[in-house]
Amino acid sequence: MKILFAYDGSESADAAIAAAGQLLGRPDLEAIVLSVWEPLIVEALRATKFGGRFSVPTSVSETDERSEHHARQLAEHGARIAQEHGFNARPRWAADDRDVKDAIIAEADELDVDLVVLGARGLTGMRAVIGSVSNHVLQDAHRPLLVIPPAGAPAATMLEHATAGEAS
Repeated sequence: MKILFAYDGSESADAAIAAAGQLLGRPDLEAIVLSVWEPLIVEALRATKFGGRFSVPTSVSETDERSEHHARQLAEHGARIAQEHGFNARPRWAADDRDVKDAIIAEADELDVDLVVLGARGLTGMRAVIGSVSNHVLQDAHRPLLVIPPAGAPAATMLEHATAGEAS
């Protein structure tokens, strides 16, 4: 079995790796820990799309290199955590061309993984209505997913967040 962990360095992402280790309970499962970074042009387009202002730094390539380096460090850190939980894990980082959800789905397809694991953040208010990355991946991916809710989140609340987009 090949597993893709979508990893952003958050407590939720760490908890998802730990929970998957407990749930799957098989040693040496192959795992890829993916961290997605956003090129500056994508950030700029998103900011202007939602009416925000965006000032372009003097060195776009330098900014992108820093973002990619940070994503690499996150993926390597996540891979170490996955190894501590019994996975045969390797890091992977990728640039997102439009949004993080599409990058995760594209990487899962390219790697032909059997399972995608994500942590959910338990968003509230407007962020819960708009949705999270895990919610969007859940709605658009065409392969098995395991979404781990944040510690202490009631299951009903997580289900409501996951189905919020279906009601419209």
